Amino acid sequence: MSSPGPSSPPRADPRALAWGVTMPALRWDGSAYRPHDPTAPPERCVREGVAGFILFGGEGDAAARLIDSLRAGARRPLLFGADLERGVGQQFAGSTSLPPAGALGALDDLTVTRAAGEITGREAGALGIDLLFAPVADLAGEPDNPIVGPRAFAADAAHAARHVAAWIEGARGADALPCVKHFPGHGRAAGDTHLGAVTLRGCRRELEADLEPFRAAIAAGVPLVMPGHLAAPALDPTGAIATVSPRLLGELLRGRLGFEGVIVSDALLMGGAGELTTTAVEAIRAGVDLLLYPAEADAAVEAVAAAARADAAFHDRLAEAWRRVRACAERRVATRAS
Repeated sequence: MSSPGPSSPPRADPRALAWGVTMPALRWDGSAYRPHDPTAPPERCVREGVAGFILFGGEGDAAARLIDSLRAGARRPLLFGADLERGVGQQFAGSTSLPPAGALGALDDLTVTRAAGEITGREAGALGIDLLFAPVADLAGEPDNPIVGPRAFAADAAHAARHVAAWIEGARGADALPCVKHFPGHGRAAGDTHLGAVTLRGCRRELEADLEPFRAAIAAGVPLVMPGHLAAPALDPTGAIATVSPRLLGELLRGRLGFEGVIVSDALLMGGAGELTTTAVEAIRAGVDLLLYPAEADAAVEAVAAAARADAAFHDRLAEAWRRVRACAERRVATRAS
């Protein structure tokens, strides 16, 4: 049976649309990959039409076997992603571990940074990993920031922008799909979005300047952007986090910056994301295309599907997200076959 193309989403089935924009997590427990949500085993998610999975840990060979097995049982293309800021060895034993972005930025050799992106993309592709949740385009200028630090290439926006673009060029040259993060930039925050709400400090002029690495990423052809669970009152006075902000995702990222690729949420189980079902719906409404790592996949899917049944405009937005994710997955199939 042939699956519908990206221009033909399963319009009569909002639940299928919702599964098609959801990416749950699978974690290595020392012997096997287990779903974060035990009520949603990967085989059932695949039958439901899930977009794919984010993987954490394990041996590279084990990850490759899992990916091959799940793809063999799917009737549609699946996407697999991983956090790979420091190379594939960051997650998968037996692969190359690379220095953090801060070390590459300090060395300030774009050839080396480009090679880091290329090595990461090539090794990820060998395992079947499509989406590289890297590089970080945040800046390292806030000494009280607890989670950026050496994950950023530099504190200076122009310096960071050069290296963000080089890393992306390297990864794209290896036929990988890098995802720049965390829009509009996590650098001017003193909190941790893993734990709770975080607000960016700074005036509009300062936050606009911090966008330079994201502009460089888009100019380099980055196919995915991840917004942070970050409120930026100087850019969106409503105080909405970027994940659910039409101003930040629609007017700024899509409009002024001209990004046309896939917008991926940061992990929805993070404290800064807020209540799962509300955020899942409002993220899609605001312009997110792919819902990453919900703590409860079924709860997120059912909330999004219910919203689509109740609101024709939301259904259209969900179908648009579904088409964008499906087109990304189908391009990956063609790339792997070439």
